[in-house]
Amino acid sequence: MSRVFIVEDEVLVARDIKSRLEKLGYRVLGTAARGDDAVARILADQPDLILMDINLKGEMDGIEAADRIRAKADLPIIFCTAYSNDETLARAKVTVPYGYVLKPFDNRELEITIEIALHKHQLESALKQASHRLDATLQNLSDAVVTVNQAGQIVLANPMSEKMLVQGRSEILGRDGLALLTFTAFNEGEPQLDVSNLLKGSDSLPQGRTRQRLVREGLPALPVEVTLNTVVVGEESLLVLALRDLTTQIEQEEQLVRTAFFDSLTALPNRQLFMDRLSSRLVMRGENSTSGEQAFAVLMLSIEGVSEINQGLGFAAGDHVIKEVALRLQQVTRIEDTLAHFGGGRFALLMTNTNDGGLVLGKLEKLQANIHANINWRPETKVNVVSHCGLVFGPGVYESSHDVIRDGEIALSRARAEGVNYAIFDEAMHAKAKELLTLRSALQEAIDRQLLVPFYQPIVDLKSLKIQSFEALVRWPMEDASFLSPSTFVPLAESTGLILLLGDLMLETVCRQQQIHTAKGFTQFSIAVNISSDQFNDDLVNRLDQLVAQYELSPEQVSIEITEGVAMAAIESNLKLLEALRGRGHKISVDDFGTGYSSLAYLKRFPLDTLKIDRAFVQELKVNSDDYIIAKAIIDLGHSLGLKIIAEGIETAEQLKILQNLNCDLGQGYYFQKAVPAQDLVQCYEAGLPLGRAQTL
Repeated sequence: MSRVFIVEDEVLVARDIKSRLEKLGYRVLGTAARGDDAVARILADQPDLILMDINLKGEMDGIEAADRIRAKADLPIIFCTAYSNDETLARAKVTVPYGYVLKPFDNRELEITIEIALHKHQLESALKQASHRLDATLQNLSDAVVTVNQAGQIVLANPMSEKMLVQGRSEILGRDGLALLTFTAFNEGEPQLDVSNLLKGSDSLPQGRTRQRLVREGLPALPVEVTLNTVVVGEESLLVLALRDLTTQIEQEEQLVRTAFFDSLTALPNRQLFMDRLSSRLVMRGENSTSGEQAFAVLMLSIEGVSEINQGLGFAAGDHVIKEVALRLQQVTRIEDTLAHFGGGRFALLMTNTNDGGLVLGKLEKLQANIHANINWRPETKVNVVSHCGLVFGPGVYESSHDVIRDGEIALSRARAEGVNYAIFDEAMHAKAKELLTLRSALQEAIDRQLLVPFYQPIVDLKSLKIQSFEALVRWPMEDASFLSPSTFVPLAESTGLILLLGDLMLETVCRQQQIHTAKGFTQFSIAVNISSDQFNDDLVNRLDQLVAQYELSPEQVSIEITEGVAMAAIESNLKLLEALRGRGHKISVDDFGTGYSSLAYLKRFPLDTLKIDRAFVQELKVNSDDYIIAKAIIDLGHSLGLKIIAEGIETAEQLKILQNLNCDLGQGYYFQKAVPAQDLVQCYEAGLPLGRAQTL
């Protein structure tokens, strides 16, 4: 039964209203004729509803009384009066009444107004309670909760949001959520949350939790776990983000990883992590177990003399020696390799991509030289240790990482027994490694002494059969007047880092030769120089500028030739590099086209002059063969992109005829001329003689 209090200054009217209400089933708590009396009694009795007359005896009217009651208690008030002028209604609205009935009224009208008011107040009370509970929950959440509307404005933020965003609540609410809630990927290559795309529906909400880094102005990015949901309020859809600070959790995870996978003394990977990475290398080798990219070497290295140091100087000295050795090993270890401490001064090193056995032996010798140098223990005390190493090359026939370690230990034991610094498990590999080490030293010396020289092969116009330009091909002359094949020493140069020196030598030699040509009046042709992947960077532009100026050339006299793989390796940065080279006037050609994978969307953006059909498609070229179809496709593709096409490896008249019929622009190969030294090229031009068969056909 709802309890009602009546405020009415006419006694008879008050009795009438009370009678009516009781007949309708309501309980009347009391009546009051004056405003001040009504306020006091209502606040004391707390009725469910108040019927308030606007005109009351005394200084306080019903509107003022209602205002004072609402300031103290949340009670529904219905105004019941004979006055309905605009001024009175305007004053009454300020008190937010739950109804308004005009005298005289009938019972049905009064009952409906009361029931609506009671129901409305009940709903509002429930909503307020829910809001209070929500506020209490949000206030005590350890997660930051931020709600963003479709316009991108933040409409809700709990106290943890202030701490996480390092802003006050008043500064957060109403702010542009797209600016304040900016995320970057947690790890490189992972998805990045974009609030703008989420609001527009361009991106779908991630399922479950996702890790991101919250960007904060002037502060380090904060690692957070983000949960996203959408809530529809009325016709508006809101995006709710819950952010959990992962700083402590990540520290704990990293500590667990350090404990499980890293050695506590040296902070290096332990045996378990090393075995895991070695197993991964075996899995990655794929079908071709002899691939240079998948080759690796494992060095098992043992420090001798630590036990004697422990006994003579104490365990602290022994630990110091092991840590110092670890630091020295790290100084000559590549970032892509894995150096581990198995305990007790026993180390293991996994060297990846080691198709150059000579490089491995050179690294091993450097490692052991570092280890054997004196170690300072105290100002007055120096100690030294010796080491033995067992070396295993893989993957070979190995299926298990344990087998690799076993053979490494066998080789280590043999090194100890024979009193040598190292022993290699595979003697055949040992011989090959020593051969490569010798070749590497010889290559370094040949580059330093500028013994390697370019030979020049003409590039011929297939219609006029006139020489258009030349390609510079590196040659290494031996003492017996023979030449070592580039397929032997160029890969070695690439794997050992000597390719930069070799490439620069070729560039400068070609520019010097072009200066000679210019002085003799031969300026009508350019010479293309092959550029390696290591050489193809911003330094190349500066170096070419320097050489062109030094030898007083025009950029058109020196062309750049890169492989398809180099062009596609880092597309955006390479595009800028190619544009810089082309902008200076250098012509650019892509070699070996068709042997790799190119995205046509990017290929058409590259500022190229020519594409070269790889000789593999020319050697067996027959009409209607697969090679014919491929060659035709490359020619048509190049022409559609406004490029000229060069066919490599032309050796027969039949090949020439087919390529002419396919409208191939240019060609080179033994059919025209093999690569010749610079002096032959100059002599032919000085004597006015044709160079190669192309001029005599």
